[in-house]
Amino acid sequence: MENKRLGITSGFAAYFIWGLLGVFWELLSVVPAMDTLAYRIVWSLVTISLVLTVQKSWPEVWHVIVTLIHNRKIGWIIMSAFLISINWFLYITMVTHQQATEASLSYYIMPLMNVAVAVIFLHEKLSRSKIIALTLVVIGVIILTIQTGSLPLNTLLMAASFCFYGLIKKQVPLPATISLALETVIVAPIALVYLLLSPHVMTQDGSKITILLIMSGVITVIPLLLFAVANKNTDFITLSFIQYLNPTIQLLMAVFVLHEAFNWHKVIVFAFIWSGILVFIFGSLNSARKLKKALKPNIR
Repeated sequence: MENKRLGITSGFAAYFIWGLLGVFWELLSVVPAMDTLAYRIVWSLVTISLVLTVQKSWPEVWHVIVTLIHNRKIGWIIMSAFLISINWFLYITMVTHQQATEASLSYYIMPLMNVAVAVIFLHEKLSRSKIIALTLVVIGVIILTIQTGSLPLNTLLMAASFCFYGLIKKQVPLPATISLALETVIVAPIALVYLLLSPHVMTQDGSKITILLIMSGVITVIPLLLFAVANKNTDFITLSFIQYLNPTIQLLMAVFVLHEAFNWHKVIVFAFIWSGILVFIFGSLNSARKLKKALKPNIR
């Protein structure tokens, strides 16, 4: 019971921090998005390196690297590193360009995009509830496209990048700290070269911005560590519910803190997305209940 309580608390804390990140990146809007991404990668590597040093986990890291190379799975990690970098860049760009509402929408769409990917790549069957849920989401995206006059590419790309990132994680499951360390090691050289060539200097916008850029590594690592604890001590269904805390807080921050417009056009779009999520959740609960009942031994 104590472990489950720890897991749920850690899960809430992780998704709560992730939900607030939009406000953090908006504070860095004076810094070009690509530079912010590069600083985030470099300082994340510094932070996770300190964590691994304290945990004395470097021997495990080297063992994982050797194993991945031997099993020819290092390519998956390279791919995941670029996918998460794309996701980070899109999120930073959208938030710093008054599109935090659309960014939150991508995280609502993402779990249902996972279902579509599972059907296409893992050949899983669609239940009736999942078909209805996906249909509602597609309708929401079509309405958004009609309203804006163009396909919401950033929203869809952001959801897709994280969706395929998660798919790779299932193919090569690794501890969260080691995974982040490997991913940042892969892209950090590119980030460093970019920063050396960039006209932007980390200290040029004052001490406040400099401190925030350094802290970008900490705010990346902390929720990840919390999520690792939650994932270890919480069942999948509970964690699936908690995950919607992230986009909900993002949306609230976008409207009430960043003062983005949330007019009736957006309400209609979100209504279809939320309806799809509700159908998806109830369908998942019903499937879990049936599975539990089927596995329960008959008592005569």
